[in-house]
Amino acid sequence: MSDVWFKNQIAPDGSVEDGCHPDEAQVLQSYLNNHIATPQEAAQAITRPIVSSDDSGANLNRLWNLLQDALVELSAAHIPALINLLRAIQDLSDPKLTSEPTETPSPKDGFTWKDLPNFGHLWADVYKQDNWRNDLAATLSSSLDFSDRLQKRQELRAAHIRKANIEARLAVANVGNIPLEWGYDVIADALELDTAVLDFEVPAAKTWIDVAGKELYQGAKEGRDSWALSRKRNMKREDEKMSLSRWKFWEERMKEYRERGEVIESAGKGAGEEMKKLKESGR
Repeated sequence: MSDVWFKNQIAPDGSVEDGCHPDEAQVLQSYLNNHIATPQEAAQAITRPIVSSDDSGANLNRLWNLLQDALVELSAAHIPALINLLRAIQDLSDPKLTSEPTETPSPKDGFTWKDLPNFGHLWADVYKQDNWRNDLAATLSSSLDFSDRLQKRQELRAAHIRKANIEARLAVANVGNIPLEWGYDVIADALELDTAVLDFEVPAAKTWIDVAGKELYQGAKEGRDSWALSRKRNMKREDEKMSLSRWKFWEERMKEYRERGEVIESAGKGAGEEMKKLKESGR
């Protein structure tokens, strides 16, 4: 693993606006290189600069920025270890900090590590936006030749699917207050909009089903209310809840995508089979 990425994460002048604490980067690199034995040991070490800081709450986001960038930018093989680290931080005993985390409700005598204060909001601000749509539109209208535009489209697609994978893993692990509703939102956008960018959104929907299918299907069996399903879509179902009938509709839509090109076909086939298995196992 290259040292460059970790060095680039460190604030050159010590400002929390510009990067992380050097000890945080060092602990993370050591942990991912298996030089720290357990996520629990790494969690204690990586949070020490924050707990001992004069402005602990304000410095909290620098750690979240470091770990979120690692989830998105480092090898995908590190994602499980990173999520285990986040879970271990979430399970730490509550610290007595010198200030409250920005924009996060806290007890007067400090705050709780539970749900990783402000982690989900920060992820939504930085990574949950639909910037990929603007980037894709810019690529399609650029002066690049066809092969370069195709390569750029593939890179944007891979990044979009990876973010869906990370969000689904975080939701299933109950880490960082990432809601299952994000999965319903991704799937409904792919399957209930006839304007969906299929080679991006169908594979992202498949990723959510692969990772969080049991939890998503449980919501269908329970008739779960979800804000993600009340948003207007032009193929919108009559109900605004998750339901078995909606699951069946999604399953049928995935079947339709099996004949829509290699990327979409693969996603549609895989997701359709997984949804069928989940339905059959839930009987």
